[in-house]
Amino acid sequence: MSIKIDGMQDLPISGLKMVKSGEQTVFISSNGRFAFYGGKLMDIWTQQEIKDLADIDKIAIRIDLSRMKLKPDDLGAVTVGHGKGQVLVFIDPRCPYCSKVMKDLQALQDQYTFKLVMVPILGPESQNIVVQLACQWGSSESKAKDAVRDRLLKQDYAGLPTEPPAQCDKEPLQKAVVTAKLFDLKGVPFLIAPDGRTHSGAPEVLADWLADKPKPSPTLATTPDAQNQNAKEKKP
Repeated sequence: MSIKIDGMQDLPISGLKMVKSGEQTVFISSNGRFAFYGGKLMDIWTQQEIKDLADIDKIAIRIDLSRMKLKPDDLGAVTVGHGKGQVLVFIDPRCPYCSKVMKDLQALQDQYTFKLVMVPILGPESQNIVVQLACQWGSSESKAKDAVRDRLLKQDYAGLPTEPPAQCDKEPLQKAVVTAKLFDLKGVPFLIAPDGRTHSGAPEVLADWLADKPKPSPTLATTPDAQNQNAKEKKP
């Protein structure tokens, strides 16, 4: 028997759980985002049904922060820039790939507002840096916030205390860690563009990715030697 396949696209599902509730059986993704029941595939985060392949690009592989009512400032996000479009970036202060993103974003501060959410995934040293910076950022003093922003952008953490701060509201940091697990982060940086597109790792050209600019198609070389080689390859 042959089956015609009109299209195929991966769903961002890392695991599946079977849940039994009375007579109803529901299959739910491990992060609780997707649910299969009653012949429907639902995105629980946005309360939207996924019916077609096009819906995967429009809904399933994007994260709509507004529909989720998720505010980056509740996660202790460090703000960089003042542009109209908001970009959420999960980082570890010691991550070298995060350093590339933080370097690239500095030229885009007029176009975007970047919300840097710190999560310690690289061990005890990262844990201490994140706690120290998060506690300083939580201060109401603008100088303290400026110092945290400057340290992150330069990845300069010299002179930070090693003892936990005496007073600190760690709730935003705890929310940040929970949210990172909810989004099933496999590593950092992890970016969410203004239109909900996501990217794991540092984009090759941050400005192009944010603008959803398609990558250039490979072109044939135009040197005389390359043209001769192309002509030979075309001969039967």
